[in-house]
Amino acid sequence: MAIRRRRVPTVLDTNILVAAFLSRNRRSANVRVYRMWADRRLQLVVSNPIQADYLALLERIGVSAGRVREFAERLATRATVTWVRPPRDIPLSRDVSDNMFLAAAVTGKARFLVTNDNDLLQIPAAELRGFRLRIVTPGEFLEIVSRRGA
Repeated sequence: MAIRRRRVPTVLDTNILVAAFLSRNRRSANVRVYRMWADRRLQLVVSNPIQADYLALLERIGVSAGRVREFAERLATRATVTWVRPPRDIPLSRDVSDNMFLAAAVTGKARFLVTNDNDLLQIPAAELRGFRLRIVTPGEFLEIVSRRGA
C-alpha cells in the first residue's frame, strides 16, 4: 500500500464514478482511475456536497443499494479519503454545479481534478495558475501518473 504522502491528492468528478460503475470494460480509463483509489494509490479529496452527488447519481443510475452503501462506507472509513469543508465554491466553470469540485480540489490541495466534463476541461490554465491544480481527462491522468511512477 502506498503511504499517504505518496498518494496523489485527486478529486474525481461524479461522471468518473458513474462511468466506472456502469462500465463492462475493466480496462477503460474511468475504471482504471477508480481502481487506483480502490487499490490505495490515490488520495481522494471529497466534500459533503460531492459525497451527496456521488451517492445520488449512483442510486439514480440503478446501482444496487448494497453497492451504494458499501461505497459510502468506504468514503467514510478509508485512510485514502481526505475530507474537506470548502468555505465557498470556486466560480470558474460555466456549469455552476461543477464549482463544488473546484472548491474541494483547492481546499484539499488536490493536484488533479479528473473529469470527462467539457465545462471543466475548458477552463483556461491561466485561471487555475494560483491553485497548482490540473484538470484532466482519465486518460491524461493515467498517462501523467504512469510517467511519475505513482
